[in-house]
Amino acid sequence: MYMKFLWKDIGRSFANPGFFAGFVGLGTLLTYNFVTESIHSGSPYYAIVNILAASGFIVFLPVFPVLGYASRFCGEYESGYYRFILSRMRPQKYAQMRSISVALSGGVIVALPYLLICLVAVHLETPGLADINALGTNALRVDADIEMVVIGRTYGIGMMVAVKVLLGFLFGSAWALVGLAFAVWMPNKYVSMTGPFVLYESLYILMPDRLNPAILVRGDDVGHLLSVVLEGVWIFAAAAVVMAGFKRRCRDE
Repeated sequence: MYMKFLWKDIGRSFANPGFFAGFVGLGTLLTYNFVTESIHSGSPYYAIVNILAASGFIVFLPVFPVLGYASRFCGEYESGYYRFILSRMRPQKYAQMRSISVALSGGVIVALPYLLICLVAVHLETPGLADINALGTNALRVDADIEMVVIGRTYGIGMMVAVKVLLGFLFGSAWALVGLAFAVWMPNKYVSMTGPFVLYESLYILMPDRLNPAILVRGDDVGHLLSVVLEGVWIFAAAAVVMAGFKRRCRDE
């Protein structure tokens, strides 16, 4: 019974207008940044660094994963539909099911546009051409010792893209869960959509680099492996708040 509900919920998390709005919105913004700032730079490294770091879109990044499925609980709560779900499964299972669906949806909303724009950058720019030009000058236009460049030149550009996409997925999952946490604790659609953005901006200003979500999603500043680990910590922290909110909500009802 649980698995049946889970697969249906995952399907709904992808087949809803919010998912497509987030995917198209982020994809459009990334494409615009690539076309105006990075296209024909001669370096896929420069193009990807510039798209994901220098373009400034990261300030608005949490808006997109929250659009996916995070506020769904608000509608279920207001309509009373969540009581029907609770009649079929325990509150803990309901919380787990919704957390998984929201995390997957939010992660894909960020990861898929990341993947597509990175593939475009790799296709249009020529690896190797970026290293040294005919005059013997470094044409990367990014520092050769940046970790992302080292990964690409050591393990291949595919590994570099995979790491960037993984960071995007983890970021999207974490902030979609933050949106769900707002929805569970304060079941208002507008709060669940604006709350994560306000929290993110506050953390962006106040947090040190090693914990700053806007820094971690890039990976270049604190190291990609450490960024992956810390993004995982953000996911578990958000999931814990979601579980506590579901427990409180079901107890109060």
